[in-house]
Amino acid sequence: MDFKKIEWIFFVAFLGLNIFLFSSYHDAVNQENNVIRSDQTESIQQRLASDDISYTGKISSESRQGYYLSAEETDLSNVLTDYRRNSDKRGLLSSGVVLNDDVLTKTLSETESEKSTFDPDQLGHSVADFLANKDDVLFGTDYMYMKHFSTLGGDSPEIEASQVYEGLPFYDDTAKIVFSLDKVDNRYAVTKYTQTHLSGIEQLREKTELHTEEDAIKTLYINNKISRGSKILWRQLAYSCILKVREKNVCVPIWYVAIETADKVTQVESVNAFSNTIVTNNTIPKVEDH
Repeated sequence: MDFKKIEWIFFVAFLGLNIFLFSSYHDAVNQENNVIRSDQTESIQQRLASDDISYTGKISSESRQGYYLSAEETDLSNVLTDYRRNSDKRGLLSSGVVLNDDVLTKTLSETESEKSTFDPDQLGHSVADFLANKDDVLFGTDYMYMKHFSTLGGDSPEIEASQVYEGLPFYDDTAKIVFSLDKVDNRYAVTKYTQTHLSGIEQLREKTELHTEEDAIKTLYINNKISRGSKILWRQLAYSCILKVREKNVCVPIWYVAIETADKVTQVESVNAFSNTIVTNNTIPKVEDH
């Protein structure tokens, strides 16, 4: 046997094996880099589409700003007493009002209800006109109609108006008016409304950049809060109370996202717009003096 020939055979064999291994390694690295690049460049819109998740409109990447706010719940009993003492006008607030803690409930008589109606084709204008009448509602111009928080369906249609601070609404039980309605022909008559209100709203910090609507959707998606085949019904940025310090509420901007699952179950998820983290605790902590 020619040992020189054997050496060459082994050399060629090892060279071929090295070339094969290097080629395999190079292909694997390229494939990994392609996956990484794909993960980095694939938009949330593409990811939603790949999971058959639908939505209306455009998912916004607009940068907005907001505050940490503090506010006190308004004593509507004292406000109503002052109103009645100082006003010689007679509107809805002259009778039929019940106060429980800081919640005012006005039940309209049949005659009052007939005069207080909303046009379903122009709800924003109808609600704004009602709120503008100082004899019918306290602090009415502090509120605005909220389409996403309202429903005209079912046996108990309700319209919600939220208190607003510098253009951003509150989505909180302490800062809203809820109108209970009855459908009469092609309009909706107000039968009752309940009201809460915040006073002394203060900025606790300078205005801060918020995470975008797109950021909030991404956070919910990667945390499996938006399942395959779901439909994103609406998105809303609003202030909400996260803490009570003595007699004051502390509020921050929250992204609210309504999702209808493939099983037709609707859920509303919330994401802190400052930290871009999912809000999971529904209990508001309280800090009291000791």
